[in-house]
Amino acid sequence: MALALNALFTKRARALRRAKLRAWWEGESYNEEAALAALAANDTAGADDALFDPPPFDMPARLAALAVLWGEGRVRPGDDGADALEAARIGAPGEGVVAVLGPGREGPVAAFASAHAGKLEVFEWREETLEALKYGIAKSKLDARVSVAGIDLETHAFAPASFDGLWSVDDFAYCSFPPHLAQQIMKALKPGACAVVEAYVGVRCAEFATAFASSFVEPQVRAHGDLLQVFADTGFVLETDDDVTEEFLTLARANFKQLAERMGEAAKLDVSAVRELAWEAEAWRMRLRLLTQRRLERRRFVLRKNAEGGAAAPEPEPQPAAENANAPAG
Repeated sequence: MALALNALFTKRARALRRAKLRAWWEGESYNEEAALAALAANDTAGADDALFDPPPFDMPARLAALAVLWGEGRVRPGDDGADALEAARIGAPGEGVVAVLGPGREGPVAAFASAHAGKLEVFEWREETLEALKYGIAKSKLDARVSVAGIDLETHAFAPASFDGLWSVDDFAYCSFPPHLAQQIMKALKPGACAVVEAYVGVRCAEFATAFASSFVEPQVRAHGDLLQVFADTGFVLETDDDVTEEFLTLARANFKQLAERMGEAAKLDVSAVRELAWEAEAWRMRLRLLTQRRLERRRFVLRKNAEGGAAAPEPEPQPAAENANAPAG
């Protein structure tokens, strides 16, 4: 009974906050009595959804273009079914808390949440996508069990033993010092918990300048063996190391095939968004070419923290960028 009352009051407070935000957004004066009356009048299942809608959000041209290329709520190739499967790979308890690192937009989070009933704590390092991600989570009605925070991949420190699992995609391809990120993931996991990490691997080549030209930050792609060594030095148990390049290519090509059809929707885009779309498409053509030629690969690593929860190896000092043999081109 107490839990039900808490849920009711939390829901009502959230609805009132959003009503106040909406009034501010529309330039109207906020009337709490009217908002309460509207909430009471619509207090049936699903009838008060309008009160919970977030205020309008002006989607940046870059993100609007990416939604045309990869689907609504995404900034990279992805699939709801595949994303939902990551919950099973992690195997967190039903009520466990899972960290989701760097999803970009809400699409991957919503897919994962459909397969995991517990709470999700989302950490996003792209400043350009953070507000859109928060908006998407609220619009998807996931904000009751999904929190979103902005972080810096290079400096963020997780609270020890906070999570029953962690899902990371691309983060190791964009952080400049992987040992720090690996150490933080190790620290954040509870003993025996699992992290699923998907990342680009490869050796520096001149074409990276074009292939990653539209990335939100400069890539720091490293050789497969170097990343494996980082995980081993951190103390992770490597359960699987899967080459997912072909399935990633299949997914990306399918999106490109649908691009002509989606261009009908793109007619609604403004000139700046159309320009962004052309830029994204050109960069991704080169990236897909490198993946096809196997000069770039996608790997999925399933990592587990030792059940005894022993301390990880000490984190080494960062090396100057010039000494990194796998530093990105250009």
